This record gives sequence, structure tokens and C-alpha cells, in this order.
Amino acid sequence: MHRSLRLFATTLIAAASLFVTAAPGLATPVCTDGHGGGPPLAACGGRVFPESHATADYVQYLPQPGTDFREFQHGIEALAAMYPQWVSVYTLRDHYGTDDAVSAGPDRQISYWESDTGDGFDIWVIKLTDHEIPDEGKQTLLFSLSVHGDEKGGIEGGLRTVEDLAIAAEDGGKIADGVEGYESTTGVEPQIHEHEVADVLAQEAVYFVAYNIDGWVTGETTNTLTGDGSGTNVDRLPLYSRGNYRGTDLNRQMPTVGRINSSRNPLEEAEMLYGHRHMHEVADQGIDGLMAYGADVHGEGQSRAWADIMYPAGQFDSIKHRQLMAIAERTKSVMDDTLFLGVIDVIEENTGGDSGEGLEDSGAPRNTIMTKPARWGTVWDTLGYTDTGFIGDYMANELGVTGMDYEIALNHSDFRAYGRPWSVLLQENYINATRAIIKTAMAYALYQDDEFATFEIDTGGKAGYLFNPDTVTDTDEDGVGTLPGPAADGIGRNGEPVEQVPYDATPMRFFEDTSNHVAGGLDPVLPADVAADAAALDAYDSLVIADIVTPEDPEGRAYDVETYVANLKSWVEAGGNLILTDRALHLLDDLGVVETSAIDDINVYQPYANFTDFSHPLLAGLRPNARQLAEFTLIGYGIGNNASPMTTVTTSAWEGAGGTVVGTTGPGSGNSDDGSRTSVGEVPVGDGVIRILGGGLHMATEEQDHRYGLKDYSLTYTGLYILENAMKYDAPGIGVDAPDEGSAPGALPLLGLLPVLGAIGLRRRRPA
Repeated sequence: MHRSLRLFATTLIAAASLFVTAAPGLATPVCTDGHGGGPPLAACGGRVFPESHATADYVQYLPQPGTDFREFQHGIEALAAMYPQWVSVYTLRDHYGTDDAVSAGPDRQISYWESDTGDGFDIWVIKLTDHEIPDEGKQTLLFSLSVHGDEKGGIEGGLRTVEDLAIAAEDGGKIADGVEGYESTTGVEPQIHEHEVADVLAQEAVYFVAYNIDGWVTGETTNTLTGDGSGTNVDRLPLYSRGNYRGTDLNRQMPTVGRINSSRNPLEEAEMLYGHRHMHEVADQGIDGLMAYGADVHGEGQSRAWADIMYPAGQFDSIKHRQLMAIAERTKSVMDDTLFLGVIDVIEENTGGDSGEGLEDSGAPRNTIMTKPARWGTVWDTLGYTDTGFIGDYMANELGVTGMDYEIALNHSDFRAYGRPWSVLLQENYINATRAIIKTAMAYALYQDDEFATFEIDTGGKAGYLFNPDTVTDTDEDGVGTLPGPAADGIGRNGEPVEQVPYDATPMRFFEDTSNHVAGGLDPVLPADVAADAAALDAYDSLVIADIVTPEDPEGRAYDVETYVANLKSWVEAGGNLILTDRALHLLDDLGVVETSAIDDINVYQPYANFTDFSHPLLAGLRPNARQLAEFTLIGYGIGNNASPMTTVTTSAWEGAGGTVVGTTGPGSGNSDDGSRTSVGEVPVGDGVIRILGGGLHMATEEQDHRYGLKDYSLTYTGLYILENAMKYDAPGIGVDAPDEGSAPGALPLLGLLPVLGAIGLRRRRPA
């Protein structure tokens, strides 16, 4: 996923001589025992796809010179012939009965264009299951392997993992959903399960697909074709390519809900047009119409870890977030236990430590040498950028119970250009990391629906939220706002009309979703009720106001704003816990905490906070690398240093009011934070407290191309935990101890309020 880094290339060239390499003279890395004319299994140590120490190069897609033997095709066909109960293979061309379901090919024409010459390559699918048991009722999983053709670990590890599992199914082998001994961030003690592979495959159908055959073929050592996938047409040393022959990054082709880069036409490339169709088919075959798991396995240049487990962006509730955290933690536990750290040792021994420990402190650039096996975090927090159209995010959001992206370090570029041969140590890590990804997910898929089935958030009291009936819809007075397409005229980059998907987005759905997992539920509180009765909030220990100061009343009642604010203040002073997010921080002036001049609406790359003290109760459960609060592309905001809104309070004013600083945020890229703006914190007011989260539950926007609609909310696990922790409060003298849902006076269910919106014709408005 990460683009090539010159520094990394230089570092690896210098270190290349340190790596153990395969002995020369190995003719092929694939042995099919005669199938397609391939070598005997004995030449590959008894395997079709041998271990890295018995391999000389990457698996080849094109025929071997002077023969009809195709390592990849004949290798997977050999597995299907050897293990027919467990393995089957097919092409998307045959599956859908059309020659359009292929790659672009060297002519760089999309297969369904009239100008295409029919030179596209087949996209193969490997299906792993117990074929003697009908698929109905099975969990389904899908792994995308090396969608960037220059990130080879996914396909190399995926092929060997398929063979591992087929052998294990025959011989009684087992897989586990983690390694014991780690402390979970989910709030639930992890239970590790081991399963017979045959039992797993009786309950699961697992699919493996390499979509970017073009990017693969460009790097073949036997390739005599021209063009490198970047739009040029020159003879050159064969190098694997990130994109297909048209230069398109296929990992930006998914129909992401939220902001879309108008310079792209999602699903235009045939690889992903039919790949997307196939993903949906796999999901539809799963339980409840969902994949149990969907993942995209990538490679990257530099990192502080051998594998970065990339937490997806999405509209995830408290349970799904914990399922995602659980699979990230479990996969990390396996990688931490199994990945080979020999490369670090070799570099250490040959450099005296100059390229190992303390590299960052020496003034050299960060992240050149890995210091740990695996870590997990958001894409932006880990890689330093984000985007839309990701395969893994799409599967995790729209098609799967869970899903993830993975980056395997030192596995991004083809260093044959620098004379670097096959490295056994590096390849072993690529392969074993992919094994951990696949096997852990398969094992956990049998447990993930049960692990948090009885999970409940205990707030210690009764929590409510101020209901804002405002929504962002495609049918209000502004229509869809910005039309799709580069010219915002409803016409795509290819000149064809773009259909706008309907939407009706409101962050209030976060509270509806969260209420299902909170003891006693969360009650919507109406602003007119607060203004009408000073005692209206006495049944609550906590109240959340998200992104607005004075919402309209959903029942259309007028209310006095000054009385509303005064009653909020008196409730806090009496012991209440008021939680303000996003632009609701402007209430701090009305409540007399800080002056208006101390409150700033700023713009950042993505909502984030740099935390000052992870022992603070608001940060309970967060890991030290937690930073990003939400992924605002999903609610329509763009990508760039000033793309996403947040609201902060000057730290001097906050501390002057007696406030505790928990997190700070600077405008822009995230590198400008000097601690002068507080975004997360709490301040005592009378006998109560006000807690702030400067970014996380903002109203969606229509200012960008959002052709596939808008999400309601997009908190990361960091933003979610801060809000959950903020609601944990037992107000002295008021509130109740988590009563049954709906027992508080005046409470109305959110679903009962939403139909009112159309009837009273409310308009979108900014905070008063």
C-alpha cells in the first residue's frame, strides 16, 4: 500500500549483502509432479509450493521459456487434483461466462472496450473448503492477495497457506485463533481456541484471489512484453508494478461510501468490476449475507514492525469495534510468536548496531529497521496517509462481519533492479506473516460472533444524549450538494453519467447503536424539555451533546435558549456529567467555563489528539499508539492537511478554568501540535464535570463527491473508547444507577423520532 521510498531503497541496497540468499541453480519454485509438465514433488521438498529456503524466485504466472508449464496455474491445479476434497480452482472468466472478466493486459485497454485486443490475463480463484459438505450454512471468508503487483508477500504466502491447510485437513492438523499471554484492549479476557483444520473447512468456505495479474506479469523474469503498467511502452528490466497495465491502482476502485476521488471511476477496471461482483457473491453465500472475514494482504517499504495490521475505517458500533480489535490482537499475538527476527540480528552483527537499535536517536530517518514483529493501528496513524476505495475497508464495512488490511514490511519493491537476489530471511517473514493472517482469521471466525455476545458497557449511572433532529439528506433543500464527477456536474471522468445513491445521515445513529450495548440504554433528551423544566435532567448522571449547541426540537416546539443553557449549567453544578463533542464545545462560553475567544474551529488531516497521560480514566483501554479519533472521509470530508473539522480550546484558558488536559491537537497535518490547543479533557463545574472531545461525531458534509452516499459516523476505536469512558459516571445526588432502558421520564426512542423529521421539514443548521 505504501509507495516506494528512496531512503528505504538506499538502505536495503547497502544491507543487501547481509541477507542470506537461496543457492543458485534452482530451476523453479513450483513442483506439480508432472501436471502441466512440472517437476516432481521431491524437487520441492515434497510440496507444490516449497518453503523459501528451497526457492529461487517468486512464483511465475507466464509460461516457462520453451514450455507450456505455468507455475501458478498448474501449481494450483495440482493442489486441486491432489486434494480434491479441500481445494478447487476457477477463473472469473469461466465463472461469469464472459471474456470481459480478465485483466487489461499489455494493450492497456479495458476488456469490455471495443478497442481491446483480447490480451487480458485470467484472474484465478482458489476455493478452500470441505467440498463433500454443501456450502449452505457455511461461513465465508475472502483474502485478496497482492493487489499491488510489487507487494509479493500476499500471493507467495497465500499459495503456501492453501497447501498447508489442505495437508493439515488430510493429516489432522490444527489452527488456533491466537497465542495466549497478551493483554486485550477489548475489556474481555481472550480465550484461545484450537481447531482441527478439517472441522474448520466443514464450516467455512475460504476464497483466495489475486486481482492484479498485470502488475504481477510485468515483473516476470521471462516476460518479453513491453510496458510497465505506468502508461509507458518501453523495453526494460522486468519489474513488478503497483498498478495494472493501464497504471490504475486497483486498491482505489471500491465504491466507498463517503468522499470519492473524482479523478477515479470506481469499478471501471474489469479486474475490480468482476472482483466486486465476486466479493458480493461470496458475502451473499455467507451466514446472514455477510462474509465472516475479508482481508487484503499488502506489502510496504519501511515500518517499525515487520507487519502492520491496518485497522479499517468504518461505521462500527461498540461490538464490531471489539471484534476488529480482537482479530488485530490475535493476529499480532501469532506474528509476535512466529515471525523470524534473524534479519535484525544479521544487521546488528555486521554493523555494530549502527543500523539497529537507537537509529531514531542518532538523527537518521525513522522507521528504517523494524523493532518489533507486529503492531496494529489505523491507516493514517501507521502509514501517515489515508485514502478511499480500499478493498479491505470495503469488505469490512459493507460485506463482512470483520475485515482488515495488512502491510508486510520490506515487501514493497522489486530489488532485482539493484542486483538483490531472493532473500530467504525476508521471504520467510512475508510467507509466515501471511500464514498468520489467514489461519488466525479462519480460526477466529468460528468464535467472533460469540465472544462479545453478552458484552455490556456499564456507565455506573444513567446516560442520555441531546437529540438533534437535523440530518444531511439527498432530498433536502440543497439536494445532493456537490454533484459527482470532476466538474461536479454529474458526469464521471469517463464522460458517462454518475448516479447518486440516496442517503440520510445523522450522528444520532451512533447513540442508537451504542444504546444496544449500554446497561440501561441511552435515552434521547429533547431540548425543549430541558428548557421547560429545570428538573428534566435530574434522572441522568451523564448527557452527551454532539456537534451542536442549540438543536431544533424534534416536536417543533420553540424554547428559550437562555433558559435551556441555564438549566444545563445548574444540572452540571448539581453534579451532572456533560460531554461535549465537536462544535458543541462552543457551549463552554455560554456555560461560563471559557470565553468565546478561547474556542477555535480548526481543520486537520483527520480528527486526532496527542494524549498526555494514558493513565487518565478517559483513555482507559487505549494503547500508547492511539491517536486518530475518526475517519471523516466516510461522512464526506476530503483528504488533505486542512480537510477535516475539529474544535479546540486554548490550553491556557482550559487550565485557567481548572481543566485537565488529556489530549491536544494542532491544525494541519498533525505535526504542528505544540500543546497550545486542548481537544480532549475535563473541567470541574460546581459538583459536576464537563468533558470534551473536539472531533468525532461531526455532521456529514455534501461538499465532496459522495456518489455512494454518506455514513452517519466513523469513530475509530480511540474515539469510541473516549466517548464510552466519558459516559462512565455516577453523579452525586442526582441521576440513577443504570435503570432499565426507557424508564427515564420524557425519553423517546430514536426510531420513534426519525419519522418526525419529514413531517416538520427541518433544515440543516450550524450550531447557534
